[in-house]
Amino acid sequence: MTTLDDAVAGSRDDGAPMRVSRTVCIRMAVTATAACAVGIPVLAASAAAAPGHAMSAGPATLPGTTFVAAPPPGAKGADDITPLASEGVDRGRLVIWTAYQNGINPDGTPGTPGGPTQSTVAGYDAKTGALVKTIAVTGKADGLTADPEIGRLIATVNEDSNSALDLISPATGAVTSYQYSPSPAVSGNGGTDSIAVRGSHIFIVGSNPNDTTQPAEYEVRLDRSTHTAFLRSVFTDNSTATDAVTGKPVALGLTDPDTNGFMPEQSPRFAGQLVTISQGDGQMIFAARLRSAPRLTVLNLTDNVAGNVPPIDGMAVATEERGTLYVIDNKAGTIMALDTRGWRAGTVFVGEPSDNHNPLVGTLNLSTGQITPLGNTFGSPKGLLFLPSEE
Repeated sequence: MTTLDDAVAGSRDDGAPMRVSRTVCIRMAVTATAACAVGIPVLAASAAAAPGHAMSAGPATLPGTTFVAAPPPGAKGADDITPLASEGVDRGRLVIWTAYQNGINPDGTPGTPGGPTQSTVAGYDAKTGALVKTIAVTGKADGLTADPEIGRLIATVNEDSNSALDLISPATGAVTSYQYSPSPAVSGNGGTDSIAVRGSHIFIVGSNPNDTTQPAEYEVRLDRSTHTAFLRSVFTDNSTATDAVTGKPVALGLTDPDTNGFMPEQSPRFAGQLVTISQGDGQMIFAARLRSAPRLTVLNLTDNVAGNVPPIDGMAVATEERGTLYVIDNKAGTIMALDTRGWRAGTVFVGEPSDNHNPLVGTLNLSTGQITPLGNTFGSPKGLLFLPSEE
């Protein structure tokens, strides 16, 4: 297992204490947050443990309910999902947050003439699904996660160009924008997307690269005095990795890094490592030893359609045998809550949106890269979040 010291490096100049939050859930939301330890009540049952990397088979279709039936008025297009409990919001109870992109273009311009230029970050009570707060964020909010170290939400906007990072106060709704140094754009292309937080360290995907020499992952240091987000390249789109199946070295050629997060300790493989999903390439890259030169492993994905390149846009790992899998259905405008009874801790759930006309939520075998669809149907699943149940 990769240790925390192996996984992260550097520090953040934003006044946050240097401590490590407990890793209990994944966002993709694959980002671990201390808020996940709160848990919520669900119907649950223990799953029998199985050795090795294969997951014990649970039900083909997960029982579920509609957690959020519709977006807030005027909002549409939810993407990421993350949990955070904050003083001053919903009496300090756990809130599940998502960002509605409202049809805004990836460079922050309106999707239609005279259309919206602000995304809607919305928070829902984790037990009832009731809307408790909305916050307007300028630009297309493509990455959203919680940072329990500082009690803030972090959003990245405009993943193709004109990109920036926002710190959001859930209690006051204040949004503080940070400009990147250096700019992630090259020849007019490039931005930032998904965000992974581990303790006092922030990692952000470098999206829409101009070429494969660009960084696929950045580590970010925030300077609150100048509102600057300093970027350090962790690895590039053309780095060398080890094939997870064959064990042979391969040269990466990533064209669409999109989602990231840290694998929890319950993962049957790659525990503690930073994972980056290159959506258009159908690949997951796992990075260990981020302190210096990362050790990379690439897993090529396949699904139930021969020759398909699975465009994974959401991933969550079950950290306990009892819990709820939240799924954003971007097309239907809903958030579903699925009971994961029957699946053991360490099960990896992934979602494919409708990009390749094969929308699904399924389980992923980390040894082979094979995705097995569940029987649940979705219009276009995006962000996934697992929360353990209350004891």
